[in-house]
Amino acid sequence: MGDKRIAEESRFAGLALAEEELVARVAWCYYHDGLTQNDIGERLGLPRLKISRLLEKGRQSGVIRVQINSRYEGCLSLETELQQRFGLKLVRVVPALNSAPMNVRLGIGAAQSLMGLLEPGQLLAVGFGEATMSCIQHLSGFISSQQVRLVTLSGGVGPYMTGIGQLDAACSISMIPAPLRVSSAEVAGILKREASVRDVILAATAADAAVVGIGSVNQRRDATILRSGYISEGEQLMYARKGAVGDILGYFLNAAGERVPDLEIHQELLGVTLDELAQLPTIVGVAGGEEKADAIYAALKGRLINGLVTEETTARAVLALAN
Repeated sequence: MGDKRIAEESRFAGLALAEEELVARVAWCYYHDGLTQNDIGERLGLPRLKISRLLEKGRQSGVIRVQINSRYEGCLSLETELQQRFGLKLVRVVPALNSAPMNVRLGIGAAQSLMGLLEPGQLLAVGFGEATMSCIQHLSGFISSQQVRLVTLSGGVGPYMTGIGQLDAACSISMIPAPLRVSSAEVAGILKREASVRDVILAATAADAAVVGIGSVNQRRDATILRSGYISEGEQLMYARKGAVGDILGYFLNAAGERVPDLEIHQELLGVTLDELAQLPTIVGVAGGEEKADAIYAALKGRLINGLVTEETTARAVLALAN
């Protein structure tokens, strides 16, 4: 008991006894009784500014300690860690729950984040993936009411239809009128010179923000790019042997967040390149699942994204890799 008392006296040493009592009274009125700072000032005969300063002094000295009892508490702490570790502009961690599929929860979280970011009439560039399409579904009302314009970041129609295909017909949507991947670099070069393709890609490079999925070679058959038929299982295994951990827009990354060299697919893709993507002011990656931790960390390490929406256990795995 003596040691505890000494510790408490040490903690509050910066506060005179009279001031400590005043801080305690103000804190009780504010946090326990729910009074406003104006109400407390009237009760104690003090100006509102003094009440505000006493509350701040109480927090700094340890007299006031705030405890949040919520399943979101751990998520908020992880958001702070991720933001500080990677210098992110935007970060949201959704809790690990079984109430809804992960991609649905990620989509809701991403949509809420983008609502706080996008201004009316701005241009949002969209990459393919289940989580990003879930985001667009949950953002549909906002897109309509705020007249947000959409543009795809890559070729391919099928992977986008579960999200963009559900939007109101009046929404402004520009899609690259070509596949994600073609048969050769020569064909890709020809199509990129077509005005209908070139103009959409140019528009995407001028977007106000982008939202992209992050694929992982650990997903095997569940990877969107594989299920959509743009790569084979054999190619996926080959890319992994060459050091790939995941992909963004079909470009495969190594653990350092660099594009894996000498992959033919990179010359056969139609859409915005990773270098062009990185020039956008805000690039939000939406991905979850511990099997994606390596790929998410690579995207962060390579500074290919500066915003992240992920899930609690995934966030812990990413931070473990970073540490």
